[in-house]
Amino acid sequence: MTSMLIRGGAAVVLAGLAVLAPTVAHADSGAQTGVSVQETRVFTGWAYENSPKEAKREAEKRARQNALISGFLNEQCVLLYANSTRLAPGYYAGDAAINCTR
Repeated sequence: MTSMLIRGGAAVVLAGLAVLAPTVAHADSGAQTGVSVQETRVFTGWAYENSPKEAKREAEKRARQNALISGFLNEQCVLLYANSTRLAPGYYAGDAAINCTR
């Protein structure tokens, strides 16, 4: 139980850092002239499946679908993390986050 809480806390911290990083990058680029500002967003996905691999894969797929709906291409996105948790025998939860820049 403690390891699940630690993993969840680490996932929240990583997502928070991923959200704050573009803000710092945009603040720095404003001081320079002639530099174009890029849009960066983080997308997450969740899934419940019968194996850890399926849960991770489906969660990443849903995160990429969210990015696609927002106009990002798969080539513009990088996987930040994919995590799976055992909920019961043969039942797993998966979550994933991707960072997209254009």
